[in-house]
Amino acid sequence: MKMEMVRVVMSTGVQRASTTEQQETSQALALLDERVLAMIMGQSPLPKVLDALCADIEKHHCGMLCSVLLLEADGVTLRHGASPSLPQQYCQAIDGAKSGPCVGSCGTAIYRKQPVVVSDIATDPLWADYRHLALPHGLRACWSTPIPAQDGSMLGTFAIYYREPRTPDAQHLQLIAHATHLAALAIERDRDKTQLRAAEDRYRTLVERLPAITYIAELGAGGPWHYVSPQIESILGFSPAEWLSDPLNWLNHIHSEDREIAIAAEKRFQETQELFQAEYRMFARDGRVLWFRDEGVMLHAAGDRGLLMQGVLYNITEHKRLEEQLRHSQKLEAVGQLAGGVAHDFNNLLMVIQAHNERLRGRLAPSDPAHKDAVEIERAVTRATALTQQLLAFSRRQVLQLKALDLNTVLTEVAKMLDRLIPANIELNILSAASPNRVKADPGQMEQVILNLAVNARDAMPQGGRLTLGTRNVELHETYAGSHAQVPPGKYVILTVSDTGTGMHSDIQAHIFEPFFTTKKPGKGTGLGLAIVYGVVKQTGGWITARSELGHGTTFDIYFPQVQMEEAEEEPVAKIKVSLASAARGTETILLVEDQDGIRDLVREFLQKNGYSVLHAADGNEALQIADDYKHPIHLLLTDVVMPNVGGRELAHRLTQPRPLMKVLFMSGYPDHATWSSELVDDTAAVLQKPFPLGTLARKIRTLLDE
Repeated sequence: MKMEMVRVVMSTGVQRASTTEQQETSQALALLDERVLAMIMGQSPLPKVLDALCADIEKHHCGMLCSVLLLEADGVTLRHGASPSLPQQYCQAIDGAKSGPCVGSCGTAIYRKQPVVVSDIATDPLWADYRHLALPHGLRACWSTPIPAQDGSMLGTFAIYYREPRTPDAQHLQLIAHATHLAALAIERDRDKTQLRAAEDRYRTLVERLPAITYIAELGAGGPWHYVSPQIESILGFSPAEWLSDPLNWLNHIHSEDREIAIAAEKRFQETQELFQAEYRMFARDGRVLWFRDEGVMLHAAGDRGLLMQGVLYNITEHKRLEEQLRHSQKLEAVGQLAGGVAHDFNNLLMVIQAHNERLRGRLAPSDPAHKDAVEIERAVTRATALTQQLLAFSRRQVLQLKALDLNTVLTEVAKMLDRLIPANIELNILSAASPNRVKADPGQMEQVILNLAVNARDAMPQGGRLTLGTRNVELHETYAGSHAQVPPGKYVILTVSDTGTGMHSDIQAHIFEPFFTTKKPGKGTGLGLAIVYGVVKQTGGWITARSELGHGTTFDIYFPQVQMEEAEEEPVAKIKVSLASAARGTETILLVEDQDGIRDLVREFLQKNGYSVLHAADGNEALQIADDYKHPIHLLLTDVVMPNVGGRELAHRLTQPRPLMKVLFMSGYPDHATWSSELVDDTAAVLQKPFPLGTLARKIRTLLDE
């Protein structure tokens, strides 16, 4: 009986104690609401409000550490908001963390959009990658709750930490609900103020960018205009009253070809309510066609009015005129830049094809039927590489692959192609010198030179005639050389292309090597043929002369310096065998930087198979970080020249300062790198032009490392 009485007394005491605690908790929360709401209404800065919220909660709950993280506009990045009692070093470590499925308590809570309770950081798998940040500071429990906005989007997280493993009780849950609600109010109020300031700034900017036409109009193609500025009269010729009198004035005065553009832009604006932007033409009262850029923002309409927008019409007619002039004046430059970009990407693709084919051919015996296919792929890559060089030849932007070759052999090969280009009424004569005519030139470009001259000669003989191509060896003495277009004395191989066609006036001869100069009818020629010839000849170190007489044909003589027999030694393409096993090997450390994944993976694998230790990066920034973290010697930097962010030249400069013994080898996919090498890399820099055989890369690396 006494035992039962004791239990009743104890039970009553517990109930009273529980009731008292609830009353105290409710009173404390009411005071918390009052203080925080007063700060929000008083427009206190957001960090101050959140700090006060956390500090007040901690003051009434022993051992509790509170934190607020704010979610950035990207929806994944968490930034420090408030944490008055957490260690500063820990707060700095988690600032900028990204949300995800296993990113501690806060990052996971944002990812899941629901509360996450971790009772023991030391054992919970959600903290596997982050417990090393918390445990050194004695943090063992962390409960995190997302802070929702009124529209359901996430604003951040409210978190409670303890220095011992712990699970929340009912009192904790009530406290967390209050804290997240107050934090949401504070954050949303702060964002509203920020958006209001941004809207005011936009309005001020619109007004200050006059002269222009400002307006307020209802959305919709036929929506009435409620206001238009007086500038409309000086720009379009209509008074404000005239313009406002007809709701269809705007749509009716837009050029018919641009009307759909304006309507589509307004439709997007209605759907997204983002900044309205459109460019279109309008007719002025006097019939002039003017270009306008239209920019507008949404206004909150009062009463029963429809959606309103406030905007500005900028007269950009003069800008458009200058823009057109600029496009016209930069046409040649634009063509060159386009060709360079295409050639760069093309060479990167060829690099991947060639490297894979090289590895494949290295595993095939010469007797294997597939070996012949691999050789044909190699030849196709070589021909494709020549195409990129021809693409830029007219502007002399191409890199010539100079080789010692017999001009007679080139002429014989071109003659086979000419059979398909020269009609039957033109007699083709090939006059090759008896002895080899060895010059140092680019085989592909040399073929292009001969073809261009031959096609020009064909076009000059519409009724038929005789085309003669020949080579001969000459030695020019000082007096004789002076009479041949200032060709210096020396031993030369002369390539002659002669026709019996219509010939040229002397005034036309003065312009024949200019780009786009042509005497042919529109659509019959670009005027680039002789410009290509001139560019290739000059880059090869030769000279070209032309002799012509109206009605008696034209003769071109091209002077190429002869090369000695020892310079002319070369291995035929068909006999070249690239073997990965025979490539130069090493054990040094190489930092490989290449933004093309396929090329980077191929080169990395190749170098590793040849014994090198390879550090690899996708861009200059990543390479700088790798080099900074790597405390051992880096013997060679192998880098692409043109990359996003940090280019090859800057990367080499920044890495060789702390590592002066490191060698540098550049790779370039741009076929015109010779024209900018003096700007991007010094004159002595080693540059490999893509595509290149992997064996060539290995030998070049070995040469540099052994210097």
